[in-house]
Amino acid sequence: MKILKWIIVATACCGFIAAVLTYYPKLVIMSGYAAKIVCSCTFIGEMDEETIINKELNFKPLQLISFKIDKNKKTATASVFGLYPKTAVYREGLGCALLTDLKANEAFSSDFTLHEQKHDSLTHWFENRTVSTTSSLAKAINDAFIEIDPNSPTKNTRAVVVLHKGQLIGEQYASEVNQDTPLLGWSMTKSLTSTLFGILSDNGDLDINDKTNIPEWQNDSRSEITWKHLLQMNSGLRWKEDYADLSDAVTMLFNSDAIGQYAKSVPAESKPGTVWNYSSGTSNILSSQMKNYFGSQENYLKFPYDSLFGRLGMYSMRIETDATGDFVGSSYAWATARDWAKIGQFYLQNGMWEGEEIVSPEWVSFIQEPANGSDQLYGGHFWINSGGRFSNVPLDAYSMNGFHSQRIMIIPSLDLVIVRLGVTYKRGDFDFNDWYGKIISAVEKDY
Repeated sequence: MKILKWIIVATACCGFIAAVLTYYPKLVIMSGYAAKIVCSCTFIGEMDEETIINKELNFKPLQLISFKIDKNKKTATASVFGLYPKTAVYREGLGCALLTDLKANEAFSSDFTLHEQKHDSLTHWFENRTVSTTSSLAKAINDAFIEIDPNSPTKNTRAVVVLHKGQLIGEQYASEVNQDTPLLGWSMTKSLTSTLFGILSDNGDLDINDKTNIPEWQNDSRSEITWKHLLQMNSGLRWKEDYADLSDAVTMLFNSDAIGQYAKSVPAESKPGTVWNYSSGTSNILSSQMKNYFGSQENYLKFPYDSLFGRLGMYSMRIETDATGDFVGSSYAWATARDWAKIGQFYLQNGMWEGEEIVSPEWVSFIQEPANGSDQLYGGHFWINSGGRFSNVPLDAYSMNGFHSQRIMIIPSLDLVIVRLGVTYKRGDFDFNDWYGKIISAVEKDY
């Protein structure tokens, strides 16, 4: 028996050492990811620890993570076996910032109100909409929630909202959320960043064909990069967008205080406008450089809320900032599923809302313009279907996409917006083409 116990202990120790050696270089990234997600899910999404463990962190290798939440200090700290602990701190109005070199009390915070909810008609935009629970559409929506193996869920759909001709015709939520729960859009945030640049462009503050004139780029080939190159992800900057490796993307998001500054530091790799390379870094260059068009940090931080979200009545929307106070324009926007649907409806209406033009039709056309090198997959920080990627969806469709399969599909020819939010860990575990086909068939049949 003693020999058997020693064998078991030795095997366990070897397994532990093997796990540490395998993941050691990634531990700081794993800790950073977990600390940020736990902090934001707790203080923005108002999720409990059980939900965070079972849904947000329930995929390899994050099951190795342990975390602690301090609700008094509004921080979350995570580590792997106590190694490389990372902390994120919540700041009112600004969300959670992951800390690398800065301490919690050194992170940027504001003493002004960014986003005040108004009691106007926009607040009640979804009221008096009746949704059938027995229609073909309801059954198609429910397919997004049905798991092949309920004991080992892979889809993890949290919310679906369907709008047709400006009306809410379908809606469903997972048990842990409801219509008032803010949900993380991940890279759908990129499309919001693009929209804000559209407003600046329409106001005459910038021309997207102009060179960026970023000071750090003026002594090399990066001086030729335009705003359009950044918006279409063909800037020529070196970038690796891989969340399973020690890539530029994860280093920027999970081991940097100044996220935009990190993104600006990468060198050029190809001629601008020739090679398409999906990059969260370019989105954060855009969102951090946007600050230069405002006279103060306060005006910069209020801009998305005053110019876009408030005008659409998207009062749940928040874009988190990094520890230096710059928007993380690639990844960290939170809103209810209904508010996410509003941005889709806004684009469906060609940039108009309640009779007011917020972005021009020219901008709406630009974001659907295929980027050079993208094989008609990508436009101006929006994904496009002109190349027929989704065979069950009309070619005029375009979408906002995010990590873990967040989607807002906008289909002008059908006057249709389809929103799906969830925590799908692996690509391919949710068949969007098949599901979109079911939704479209149901809409065409019943509406």
